[in-house]
Amino acid sequence: MTDLLKLKYFYIILLFFITITLVSSNKISADQKIKITADKIQVIEKEGKVIATGDAIAIDEKGSKIKSDLIIYDEIESQINAEGNIILNDNEGNTYFFNSLQSDDEIKNLSGIGVKARLDDNSRIVGSKLLKKENINKLENAEYTPCLETDYLIENCPGWKLKAKSIFQDNKTKTIHYDHARIHLFNVPVFYLPYFSHPDPSVKKRSGFLMPTVETDQNLGDTLSIPIFYNIKSNLDLTFTPTIQSKSNDFYSINYRHLSNEGLFNIDTSIDDNNDKTGTSNHLFFDGKINNSYGSLNTYLQTSNNDTYMRKNKINKLTVLKSGISFEKSTTNNYFSIDSSSYKHLAIQEGEQWEYVYPRINYNINNIQDSIFDGRINMNNQFDFNKNLNNNYTTLASSQIDWNKNFIENKNGLVFENEANLRIVSISIDSKNSKDTSNIRFYPQFNSVISYPLIKSSKNFNQTLTPIIMPIIAPYNNYTSAQNISNSNLFSSNRATSINEWESGPRINYGMEWFIDNISDKSLKLTIGQSFRLNKNKSDTAEELSDYYFSTDASFDNNFINNTIVFDRKDIDFKSISMNTYSEIYDLKFKMDYDYTSGKYASVNEQIAVGGEYNFEKNFFLKFTGTKDLDSNKNIGYQYGLLYEDNCLGIDFNYYRDKTIDRDIKESDGYSFTIVLKPFGSTRNYGKSKVFGPLMN
Repeated sequence: MTDLLKLKYFYIILLFFITITLVSSNKISADQKIKITADKIQVIEKEGKVIATGDAIAIDEKGSKIKSDLIIYDEIESQINAEGNIILNDNEGNTYFFNSLQSDDEIKNLSGIGVKARLDDNSRIVGSKLLKKENINKLENAEYTPCLETDYLIENCPGWKLKAKSIFQDNKTKTIHYDHARIHLFNVPVFYLPYFSHPDPSVKKRSGFLMPTVETDQNLGDTLSIPIFYNIKSNLDLTFTPTIQSKSNDFYSINYRHLSNEGLFNIDTSIDDNNDKTGTSNHLFFDGKINNSYGSLNTYLQTSNNDTYMRKNKINKLTVLKSGISFEKSTTNNYFSIDSSSYKHLAIQEGEQWEYVYPRINYNINNIQDSIFDGRINMNNQFDFNKNLNNNYTTLASSQIDWNKNFIENKNGLVFENEANLRIVSISIDSKNSKDTSNIRFYPQFNSVISYPLIKSSKNFNQTLTPIIMPIIAPYNNYTSAQNISNSNLFSSNRATSINEWESGPRINYGMEWFIDNISDKSLKLTIGQSFRLNKNKSDTAEELSDYYFSTDASFDNNFINNTIVFDRKDIDFKSISMNTYSEIYDLKFKMDYDYTSGKYASVNEQIAVGGEYNFEKNFFLKFTGTKDLDSNKNIGYQYGLLYEDNCLGIDFNYYRDKTIDRDIKESDGYSFTIVLKPFGSTRNYGKSKVFGPLMN
């Protein structure tokens, strides 16, 4: 009896819970096309109407949702009417606000009064009336802006907006059309277009105009560039850019890009209009890459019929043009390549400008196991035939075997990095100005890097002190002069960079490295060293004992400094200094490259290059870049300017002075101005600028 009573009470409680749930939710389903929930629902069966009040919500089958104070659903007419605090969320992520709304029960066709919309990319549209029919949206007396209120430079004033009598959005073609459009910058009308269209935010690429650039230059005059982009296919496009110049020839540029599964293909070319009657100037750059199971084939062409045309018109700063073809294939332990190329030196005014390599062949076998001494063997082979600027023809064949074995002596902790090399070079030179030569050169060498790392660690930092000694055994040869020593090659086994040379003579490199870092991403590395050459040849005038070489690498947070110094060992005087720094101090980002060579030891040279960016106000940046010869106290070139860039508007204004002189290229100064209406572009991608110092990331 007790069990029956318990079961009875259980069913009573369950029934009560279900009743309360149904009453509180007030849900109704009409033909499964629209679902309505509300605080209160009234059903008028004779008229086929449902009246929902108090937090009323109507949801269609695809997830579009209407929320309002009052929703009246006419089941017979399949129509929804909403009044009061209306919010429509469509299935594309857009949100609309209305004063009143009428829609079908699939929320496909609707009419709304007093519309405000926030699209899925956070851009906004307002208008007096919205009509939606299938794939077409029409908005009357409308304004569009992509600007976020949080980024407004002036209160209640977007960076830019577009006002139009009517805006049509075609969801099929993904295009927005404007009838009698006016573009406003900071609420000031600046441009009128009777008709205007652009892709909607969901489109990644679409044909049309890109952002123009306006410049004024002392030599070129006033310049206007307007890129026109043509999207042929998703993987194929073309950009045509006419550039109009008041004091120099106009020119027209084309950039063609083609990407496929097999590789890529690019053409960049331009031609001027020969308005000065001195002859038409042009340039053509081409590069293509084909990938397949056989390897990678690369072709490249750089040519211009005028040595100063590209630099004068700021197309690029190249002074050497390279053209050729190459093929390469690599596997786990093998590498093969063959290439043929030509080089044209544009800066040479008199004499030979061309160098040729036809061809160069490389074949390398790596990581061969040495079962006798438990080491590793690499083999590098090269053949090339070339012509240099002196009109000498050189035929070279080289084969090099490298053996290496690294191990740690467990008893005392010494680390040994042992290496043996043998390079055989056959070289033949056909000279126009001296006697022809032909010989075979042998370059054997054995060296070992012996280090003794002393490690100390704690919870907060790691520290390593490593004494290094590097004995090198190599016979002297008559083909290689004494090599310059620097911080970068202090512990190098061969400082000669040419394949037909090898640093000769027995020598010892020695020094010490100290490295410390902590958990806060701060680190410091100090290196000091010297080199000593043994039994130097009498004819060799280089010192047996080198100068002192000192380098530091320090980084903390987003700052770093790399510094290399050469001290004269006799006078303890600076021989050369090279420094590269990057700093972030509050809102300032700053880079500096500094190079100094004392005139006491060589041709004096002191040069500094700087680049910086200062964020002095929200979205406002001061930019500067420049290079100066400190020895002559002359600027090589500099540029500074102002950049404003927020989520919807970019304005880039610069002044530059370029001291470059080469034939018809003269010293010049001028201004450049770029304005970008996002999402149609970015000042960081469009427009022209001169960079004289280090690039800012």
